[in-house]
Amino acid sequence: MDFSEFGRHAEYVVAAYAMAAVVIGALIIWVRTDKTRLEKELQALEASGIRRRSTRRAGPSVSQATSVPANKKNEK
Repeated sequence: MDFSEFGRHAEYVVAAYAMAAVVIGALIIWVRTDKTRLEKELQALEASGIRRRSTRRAGPSVSQATSVPANKKNEK
């Protein structure tokens, strides 16, 4: 390929864009395979009887139950 019509640094710029595209593509593949692995692991845990905490309906959390507004702390 003849990059001379694009300037002195055209080969460097094209190489940099190509490397960025390769890195972004590798990250996309990595995230997708990790997502698939984690979904399989989650399905295995749920099949064994372990459930996610987010599906439980519990009362207010400790931080919600014990929190006191700042203006109420000074009234004592």
